Amino acid sequence: MTEPASVDSRLSEVELDELEALLASDVVPDDCMSLEMLDGYLAAVVISPEPLASAKWLPSVWSEGGEMAPGSGVQRVLTLVLRYHDELVDTLGDPEGWEPFCYAGDTEEGGTRLGDEWMTGFELGLEVWPEDWREQLDALDAETFESLIERAAAPWMSDAAESADDAQRIEWLTATGAAVRAIHHLRESCDLPAVPYAL
Repeated sequence: MTEPASVDSRLSEVELDELEALLASDVVPDDCMSLEMLDGYLAAVVISPEPLASAKWLPSVWSEGGEMAPGSGVQRVLTLVLRYHDELVDTLGDPEGWEPFCYAGDTEEGGTRLGDEWMTGFELGLEVWPEDWREQLDALDAETFESLIERAAAPWMSDAAESADDAQRIEWLTATGAAVRAIHHLRESCDLPAVPYAL
Protein backbone atom coordinates (compact mmCIF):
# COMPACT_ATOMS: atom_id res chain seq x y z
CA MET A 1 0.00 0.00 0.00
CA THR A 2 1.22 3.50 -0.74
CA GLU A 3 -1.29 5.56 1.19
CA PRO A 4 -0.28 6.89 4.61
CA ALA A 5 -0.08 4.20 7.23
CA SER A 6 -3.34 3.52 9.06
CA VAL A 7 -1.58 3.73 12.44
CA ASP A 8 0.88 6.27 13.76
CA SER A 9 4.19 4.90 12.47
CA ARG A 10 6.41 6.76 14.91
CA LEU A 11 7.45 4.64 17.84
CA SER A 12 7.34 6.20 21.27
CA GLU A 13 10.42 5.97 23.49
CA VAL A 14 8.72 3.13 25.37
CA GLU A 15 8.00 1.25 22.13
CA LEU A 16 11.54 1.86 20.88
CA ASP A 17 12.91 0.40 24.10
CA GLU A 18 10.51 -2.53 23.71
CA LEU A 19 11.68 -3.16 20.15
CA GLU A 20 15.32 -2.99 21.22
CA ALA A 21 14.65 -5.53 23.97
CA LEU A 22 12.67 -7.87 21.70
CA LEU A 23 15.44 -7.87 19.07
CA ALA A 24 17.83 -9.10 21.76
CA SER A 25 15.39 -11.62 23.27
CA ASP A 26 14.59 -15.30 22.78
CA VAL A 27 11.61 -14.28 20.64
CA VAL A 28 13.94 -13.91 17.65
CA PRO A 29 16.88 -16.00 16.36
CA ASP A 30 20.31 -15.47 17.90
CA ASP A 31 21.60 -13.74 14.76
CA CYS A 32 18.70 -11.27 14.55
CA MET A 33 19.67 -7.67 13.82
CA SER A 34 20.16 -5.25 16.70
CA LEU A 35 18.21 -2.00 16.69
CA GLU A 36 21.27 -0.13 15.40
CA MET A 37 21.78 -2.59 12.55
CA LEU A 38 18.05 -2.51 11.76
CA ASP A 39 18.15 1.28 11.47
CA GLY A 40 20.96 1.15 8.92
CA TYR A 41 19.31 -1.72 7.08
CA LEU A 42 15.95 0.02 6.79
CA ALA A 43 17.60 3.27 5.69
CA ALA A 44 19.02 1.39 2.69
CA VAL A 45 15.72 -0.39 2.07
CA VAL A 46 13.73 2.84 2.01
CA ILE A 47 16.06 4.62 -0.45
CA SER A 48 16.09 1.76 -2.96
CA PRO A 49 15.40 3.14 -6.46
CA GLU A 50 12.89 0.33 -6.91
CA PRO A 51 10.46 0.19 -3.97
CA LEU A 52 10.84 -3.00 -1.95
CA ALA A 53 7.87 -4.92 -0.58
CA SER A 54 8.21 -6.11 3.01
CA ALA A 55 8.33 -9.74 1.85
CA LYS A 56 11.59 -8.87 0.08
CA TRP A 57 13.45 -7.28 3.00
CA LEU A 58 11.80 -8.53 6.18
CA PRO A 59 13.22 -12.10 6.37
CA SER A 60 16.82 -10.86 6.59
CA VAL A 61 15.98 -8.91 9.74
CA TRP A 62 15.57 -12.12 11.71
CA SER A 63 18.55 -14.15 10.57
CA GLU A 64 20.75 -15.07 7.65
CA GLY A 65 18.40 -17.98 7.09
CA GLY A 66 15.48 -15.57 6.98
CA GLU A 67 13.21 -17.62 9.24
CA MET A 68 11.62 -17.01 12.63
CA ALA A 69 9.77 -19.73 14.47
CA PRO A 70 6.24 -18.86 15.61
CA GLY A 71 5.84 -18.19 19.28
CA SER A 72 4.96 -15.70 21.98
CA GLY A 73 5.97 -12.15 21.10
CA VAL A 74 6.51 -12.75 17.39
CA GLN A 75 3.53 -10.68 16.25
CA ARG A 76 4.55 -7.81 18.50
CA VAL A 77 8.14 -7.64 17.25
CA LEU A 78 6.88 -7.96 13.67
CA THR A 79 4.48 -5.05 14.13
CA LEU A 80 7.14 -2.85 15.69
CA VAL A 81 9.66 -3.59 12.93
CA LEU A 82 7.09 -2.76 10.24
CA ARG A 83 6.16 0.46 12.04
CA TYR A 84 9.84 1.35 12.32
CA HIS A 85 10.13 0.91 8.56
CA ASP A 86 7.12 3.17 8.04
CA GLU A 87 8.60 5.75 10.40
CA LEU A 88 11.68 5.93 8.18
CA VAL A 89 9.45 6.29 5.11
CA ASP A 90 7.87 9.31 6.79
CA THR A 91 10.97 10.91 8.26
CA LEU A 92 14.02 10.04 6.15
CA GLY A 93 13.71 13.12 3.98
CA ASP A 94 13.41 15.44 6.97
CA PRO A 95 16.73 16.61 8.47
CA GLU A 96 14.91 17.27 11.73
CA GLY A 97 13.00 14.00 11.69
CA TRP A 98 15.70 11.35 11.17
CA GLU A 99 19.31 10.70 11.95
CA PRO A 100 21.19 7.40 12.14
CA PHE A 101 20.68 5.55 15.40
CA CYS A 102 23.76 4.09 17.07
CA TYR A 103 24.93 2.71 20.37
CA ALA A 104 27.95 4.03 22.23
CA GLY A 105 31.18 2.39 21.12
CA ASP A 106 32.69 -0.52 23.04
CA THR A 107 36.08 0.56 24.31
CA GLU A 108 37.21 -3.01 25.00
CA GLU A 109 39.70 -4.50 22.55
CA GLY A 110 37.78 -6.34 19.85
CA GLY A 111 34.52 -4.66 20.86
CA THR A 112 32.03 -3.23 18.39
CA ARG A 113 33.01 0.32 17.47
CA LEU A 114 30.51 3.16 17.28
CA GLY A 115 28.65 3.13 13.96
CA ASP A 116 29.94 -0.25 12.78
CA GLU A 117 26.64 -2.09 13.31
CA TRP A 118 24.74 0.70 11.56
CA MET A 119 27.01 0.47 8.53
CA THR A 120 26.76 -3.32 8.50
CA GLY A 121 22.98 -3.01 8.40
CA PHE A 122 23.18 -0.37 5.66
CA GLU A 123 25.39 -2.59 3.53
CA LEU A 124 23.00 -5.52 4.04
CA GLY A 125 20.12 -3.29 2.96
CA LEU A 126 21.93 -2.35 -0.24
CA GLU A 127 22.27 -6.05 -1.03
CA VAL A 128 18.46 -6.33 -1.10
CA TRP A 129 18.25 -3.81 -3.96
CA PRO A 130 17.33 -5.42 -7.29
CA GLU A 131 20.37 -6.15 -9.45
CA ASP A 132 18.89 -4.09 -12.28
CA TRP A 133 18.18 -0.98 -10.17
CA ARG A 134 20.28 1.22 -12.47
CA GLU A 135 17.82 0.53 -15.28
CA GLN A 136 15.21 2.57 -13.40
CA LEU A 137 17.36 5.69 -13.93
CA ASP A 138 19.14 7.56 -16.66
CA ALA A 139 22.92 7.22 -16.69
CA LEU A 140 23.65 10.48 -14.88
CA ASP A 141 21.19 9.80 -12.05
CA ALA A 142 22.52 6.24 -11.65
CA GLU A 143 26.03 7.65 -11.40
CA THR A 144 24.86 10.14 -8.76
CA PHE A 145 23.23 7.34 -6.77
CA GLU A 146 26.48 5.37 -6.84
CA SER A 147 28.52 8.45 -5.88
CA LEU A 148 26.31 9.15 -2.87
CA ILE A 149 26.46 5.52 -1.74
CA GLU A 150 30.25 5.66 -1.96
CA ARG A 151 30.21 8.91 0.03
CA ALA A 152 28.08 7.28 2.73
CA ALA A 153 30.42 4.31 3.06
CA ALA A 154 33.83 5.87 2.39
CA PRO A 155 34.90 6.86 5.94
CA TRP A 156 34.09 3.40 7.28
CA MET A 157 36.22 1.74 4.60
CA SER A 158 39.19 4.07 5.07
CA ASP A 159 42.51 3.29 6.73
CA ALA A 160 41.51 5.68 9.53
CA ALA A 161 38.48 3.58 10.55
CA GLU A 162 40.43 1.32 12.89
CA SER A 163 41.99 4.12 14.92
CA ALA A 164 39.16 6.70 14.81
CA ASP A 165 37.75 7.66 18.20
CA ASP A 166 34.03 7.98 18.98
CA ALA A 167 33.99 11.73 18.28
CA GLN A 168 35.35 11.14 14.77
CA ARG A 169 32.94 8.30 14.19
CA ILE A 170 29.99 10.48 15.22
CA GLU A 171 31.11 13.01 12.60
CA TRP A 172 31.27 10.23 10.02
CA LEU A 173 27.83 8.97 10.98
CA THR A 174 26.43 12.48 10.65
CA ALA A 175 27.96 12.79 7.17
CA THR A 176 26.69 9.33 6.25
CA GLY A 177 23.19 10.33 7.35
CA ALA A 178 23.41 13.44 5.17
CA ALA A 179 24.39 11.28 2.19
CA VAL A 180 21.45 8.95 2.84
CA ARG A 181 19.04 11.90 2.97
CA ALA A 182 20.57 13.16 -0.29
CA ILE A 183 19.86 9.79 -1.91
CA HIS A 184 16.30 9.97 -0.61
CA HIS A 185 15.93 13.45 -2.12
CA LEU A 186 17.42 12.23 -5.40
CA ARG A 187 14.99 9.33 -5.70
CA GLU A 188 12.14 11.81 -5.19
CA SER A 189 13.52 14.22 -7.79
CA CYS A 190 13.78 11.33 -10.26
CA ASP A 191 10.03 10.72 -9.86
CA LEU A 192 10.59 7.11 -8.87
CA PRO A 193 7.58 5.19 -7.47
CA ALA A 194 6.73 6.06 -3.89
CA VAL A 195 8.04 3.75 -1.20
CA PRO A 196 5.18 1.57 0.05
CA TYR A 197 4.21 1.48 3.68
CA ALA A 198 4.56 -1.92 5.31
CA LEU A 199 1.41 -1.49 7.43
